[in-house]
Amino acid sequence: MLDVPPGEPRWASWGYVALGSLVIFLTVPFARALQSLLAEHAGRTFVFYIVGIAALVGAALAVRSLRRRCVGATAYAWITAVVAAFAWYAYILRDNPEETIHFVEYGLLSLLVFRALVHQMRDVTIYFAGVLVIGIIGIIDEWIQWIVPSRYWDLRDVQINLVAGALTQIAIATGLRPRLVSGWPSAVNIARLSVIGVMMLFLLGLSYANTPQRIALYASRVPLLSFLLSSKSMMVEYGYLYDDPDIGVFRSRFTLEELELNDAKRGEELAQAFDIYINDARFGEFQEVYSVPRDAYIHEAGIHLFRRNRYLEIATQEERRRFLHYNIAHRENQILEKYFPTGLNLSSHVWTDATKSTVAYLADKEPKYESRVSRDLITRASESQVLMSFGAGILILLGVAAFCYRRRDELNSGQAQTTGDNT
Repeated sequence: MLDVPPGEPRWASWGYVALGSLVIFLTVPFARALQSLLAEHAGRTFVFYIVGIAALVGAALAVRSLRRRCVGATAYAWITAVVAAFAWYAYILRDNPEETIHFVEYGLLSLLVFRALVHQMRDVTIYFAGVLVIGIIGIIDEWIQWIVPSRYWDLRDVQINLVAGALTQIAIATGLRPRLVSGWPSAVNIARLSVIGVMMLFLLGLSYANTPQRIALYASRVPLLSFLLSSKSMMVEYGYLYDDPDIGVFRSRFTLEELELNDAKRGEELAQAFDIYINDARFGEFQEVYSVPRDAYIHEAGIHLFRRNRYLEIATQEERRRFLHYNIAHRENQILEKYFPTGLNLSSHVWTDATKSTVAYLADKEPKYESRVSRDLITRASESQVLMSFGAGILILLGVAAFCYRRRDELNSGQAQTTGDNT
């Protein structure tokens, strides 16, 4: 694979990539159960040791290959650095065994991707293409996790997979240094790299366009997807960041005008939802009945109220960090009083003046409060700005691909004409 082309045909090499990807995808529904089983019988750090052993075995195989090929000391240094990086990332992910295993899986998958790409790409573009292909597979993996019940979409997992793929490609490029790969990037390989980049940007763009509003639109029309209406995991949400001088920082899916209008029109409905569902026994049911696709307004208000109640309870029962917990309850109550007043005041959850005074007195006023409710909202750019950015990136890469393919055709035409003139 390093110095000679793979023995199998190109389709077979890509078949190995597809098979490896399929194995990863098929483990998604069982990953949580496996994680719990390992944590119960072997401890949560058990997977970390497995990853460490895998890294050492990989390093040993790499060193064996280097000795056969008589490379310099820098190659050994790069392999050592990559193994150390793998070990460090595995250590960072030690509390999440599933992602730790994913990290190793995507590193191995990156090797298979290199083997498949080397049939056609034999210059430096192969390494970048390998990372992008891993990114595409990682995005598909996250889509599957989003669909599977009790699993969640998380773009950070895609980033972790990209890191695993990139480290493997770095190890191949700087450590193993395959003789098959050499020379300046050809126009056709730059075009291929651009097309792969388009595919990845397209999948990311679909992800960033899959808002709760669109989920509600297609899930309500397609019976097989109706379960998504109750999903607790949203791929992406856009909203607004507010810095209230009297309260602190909080995020909302609504403008201030929309919050005021909803409070006036739906305050009584909100109060009823508060009284029925905002308690420990029925909060899980609340998250399904008033999921973000179904009713983002009541969902958002309910999370603020549940957070207020939970931290007040913790503050009264636990001495440790009680002033911080009182502050969380105090600030969440202020958000409810100011931005959801009708719903709060008509419910049984409204605080008495004595409770408000006591909590405010005990609250730790420093540092400045920032609510964790709706913390994953994208607030620095609007949906249209984000999607336009993806569209612009896709158009640029398509332009690069078109230019490179045209350049290749011109070169081939010129060579053919020169050959004809010589004959």
